Amino acid sequence: MFYRWIVIENSLKDKSILNKYKVLSETKFAAGTPRESRMLKIQVPEKEIDRLTNRLIDWIIYPYYTHFYHEDPKNNTLIVVFSGKKIVTKKNNYQDAISYGVIHGVSRKEMDIYPRDMSQEEW
Repeated sequence: MFYRWIVIENSLKDKSILNKYKVLSETKFAAGTPRESRMLKIQVPEKEIDRLTNRLIDWIIYPYYTHFYHEDPKNNTLIVVFSGKKIVTKKNNYQDAISYGVIHGVSRKEMDIYPRDMSQEEW
């Protein structure tokens, strides 16, 4: 099985990790500005998720975050990684991750952890 990883390319100190995994889709934003970036949806094997998320704790640029959700709709696991912190929570109850993010510099609007499930995917 696999997890889906949602990440903003410019949020990573070392972008080379992206080359290791299959990119399922991308969307560009802030086009035409110096801060142009891509939001990526990446497939990560379940057996690699702990190692990757533990590395990302040091690779995410503050105050960004990234998140992972399991491809199996019956698996309710949601993993949210901030600079210095990993939160393993549930897809349907992730208030702890939102609270942590807001306290650590992420706006409430940006803490809309989406998608959290394959059924919510639009891109």
